[in-house]
Amino acid sequence: MTEFDPIKAMREELAGLADILSTIQRRERAAEEAMSEAENELNAVRKLRGFASIQIGILREKIAKLEREKAT
Repeated sequence: MTEFDPIKAMREELAGLADILSTIQRRERAAEEAMSEAENELNAVRKLRGFASIQIGILREKIAKLEREKAT
């Protein structure tokens, strides 16, 4: 049986923690990228919603005008 080597054990622990840190950093970057993509999509959806709302308002005004003209 070999003797316990505390230095080797600590180096193995250090290597394991370095792997964990590397994994966390990769996941952090992936999460940041996902947030950025989600924010871009949200902004695009808001622009489309705004455009549709404006167009609805314009069409309602045109319909109301035509209805008033027809009533007179």
